[in-house]
Amino acid sequence: MCAGILFQDKLLDVGFGVLTNLVRSGKKLNSINEIYVSHTHSDHIGDFTAVVWAMAMDNRTKRVRVVSSASTADVLKNILELQSTPRSWLKFDIVFVRPEDVGVKHVTTMHEPENLAYRFETDRGGFVYVGDTARSEKIAEFAKGCDLMIHDAMFLDGQESLAAVTHHSTARDAGSAAKVARARRLVLTHISPGNEGAEKRYLTQASAAFDGRIVLAKDLQTLTV
Repeated sequence: MCAGILFQDKLLDVGFGVLTNLVRSGKKLNSINEIYVSHTHSDHIGDFTAVVWAMAMDNRTKRVRVVSSASTADVLKNILELQSTPRSWLKFDIVFVRPEDVGVKHVTTMHEPENLAYRFETDRGGFVYVGDTARSEKIAEFAKGCDLMIHDAMFLDGQESLAAVTHHSTARDAGSAAKVARARRLVLTHISPGNEGAEKRYLTQASAAFDGRIVLAKDLQTLTV
């Protein structure tokens, strides 16, 4: 599962297939003002250039802000150049900024390369997006008291060695993080393609650690915060 979440006027990660899903959803690209990128693995940035080009084809003129770590920003700039993005064709500015520049809380997760988790505050509570991470007490502390927590849950029980070597979490790890954070709801995301069809196992293993509401992320799914 490649990453891409639309929250208000923000797009969180732009993995392969995100542009297609945005078009299928009927969402106007001009309504997206910020793109938050967690890290540089292709399943999180594969559609970055495609989204930029699609915005240009929609005759966008207002700037788009790209929020990420400094190292991720450098990679994204290089990708635009390597994929021969015609700068003279773009009628809008792409501004690369750090999370602290826009007042968004963030924390570095347990992952290689550097991955940022983001927290957004709403009238109903916090929304936390955790892209790729191994199990981490720091993440649970960062998400304390949030209403909605979207957390990497790539693997299942018995696949802990894979989770360790790839710096990902199991469904049970995600449930444990949500429990410690006292989150109200948990969304399991980044499911391994090799575990397709195991939805019940994911929900059962996460619920063994967390007794709040748990859902498994799906394309074009709508959740409220």
